[in-house]
Amino acid sequence: MQQPIDVVEMFKQAALEVDNRRLPELKAETQISTLGMDSVAVMELVSYFEEKLSVRIPDEELSRIKTVKDLRDAIQRLLPDRAFAA
Repeated sequence: MQQPIDVVEMFKQAALEVDNRRLPELKAETQISTLGMDSVAVMELVSYFEEKLSVRIPDEELSRIKTVKDLRDAIQRLLPDRAFAA
């Protein structure tokens, strides 16, 4: 059985890899726009998730993502067979 996907922890790792940004206080409710990442970093972060999870996040989904929880929910809809951490 596969490990549940922890989007918050993945987000922290992605932010470190793509923007050299440590986010120890990151929570599911965190507004992505408050993290101080420019649009290029955010797109690289999305690419990180797409690559690691072998999923394509459509543009219409991206436009609805405001928080880390929104990102988790979008990925969960795209990968219904996978388990996700709370």
